[in-house]
Amino acid sequence: MIETISELLEEFKRLSLEMIKKEDDDIKHRVAIGENYEGMTSELLSRGIFKGLNLRIVERSFIYNDSGSISDELDCLLVVGEGIKMTYADRYKYHIKDVIAVIQVKKNIFAKDIDDAHKNLRSVFNVSKPRDVDDAMGRMFRNAYKLIVSKDLPNEERRKRFTKREDIIYSYIMMEAFHPLRIVIGYYGFKSEHSLREGFISKMEKLTKKGPVRGYSPFSFPSLYLCGDFSILKNNAMPIGYPIQRDRDFYFPILFTSSGKTMYHLLELIWTRLAYKFELGSGIFGENFDLESVHPFLWCKERQIDEDNWGWEFYYHSISKKELEQPLTPLPYKPIEITDEQFIVLQYVSNSGSIVVESDAKFNKFILKKN
Repeated sequence: MIETISELLEEFKRLSLEMIKKEDDDIKHRVAIGENYEGMTSELLSRGIFKGLNLRIVERSFIYNDSGSISDELDCLLVVGEGIKMTYADRYKYHIKDVIAVIQVKKNIFAKDIDDAHKNLRSVFNVSKPRDVDDAMGRMFRNAYKLIVSKDLPNEERRKRFTKREDIIYSYIMMEAFHPLRIVIGYYGFKSEHSLREGFISKMEKLTKKGPVRGYSPFSFPSLYLCGDFSILKNNAMPIGYPIQRDRDFYFPILFTSSGKTMYHLLELIWTRLAYKFELGSGIFGENFDLESVHPFLWCKERQIDEDNWGWEFYYHSISKKELEQPLTPLPYKPIEITDEQFIVLQYVSNSGSIVVESDAKFNKFILKKN
């Protein structure tokens, strides 16, 4: 289902951009041009969300919280319910609890535009608290933590024994579930996946040239950047997820890139949120269990700056332009195969409930025999 709808949206986007391009030749007013692209984005979203869930797409509106704080003006919001309409303007205020996604729309995406959109979307953080955690957030957090950390969500006693790294990763995944989706959409700009990656990194290097800067951490990166036919995807297991590996000096993969299928990536993020919030069945994603391929882009690890402050160190996974131009092909799903010895151990645990390694003579005899 998601494949079919995303293909329809790609075609709709192509035709819409052709029509807007003709208008751009006649109209030079920047605000009017911007509103044209925002309107097209709203129409794209409206064609990709489910009916009967009281969902709405509103443009140039605001988010508020119980404390009265209010966000910057935001290009496009995917929300639940009617919100509060401004008296004489076709703009709305929505409570943070009713916001599914926040979309920043740009005609062109270049390094400066990425930074501007990034700053605008950060205003969402200012109104996210105070806010109650609902069941959907809890389920999403639990599943994402299990995928990325390869462990069940810890109890309070286990959390008290966390290392600083474990605590930071726990907080990162929790915040990803807590905040609305933050998406940047640009229809033109960088001409290749390689130039998008290089432009992004060049901007980050300039920003951090004189030392650490606030506001550029795994927490604050948007959930998704779309630039023409290219994407930057966030590793948060909602749904794009890659487990932490132990072979990169503890760098954690935070961003990936991809070419093509931009509408697929957009729908996958939004539908995942809707599936959790409204308890929709997994059938909406179809029966294809292939693993999507992406290119590694940006890795990070925590770094202590001084006695009281921590920051982030980033590692750029450079890939040549030629390599990036090779088509990405999904990896067919297949079950993990285990050895006979692994099967026997798993069966033994299943039958006995647990193994006390130090005192279980039968278990120790078996593992010694099998080396």
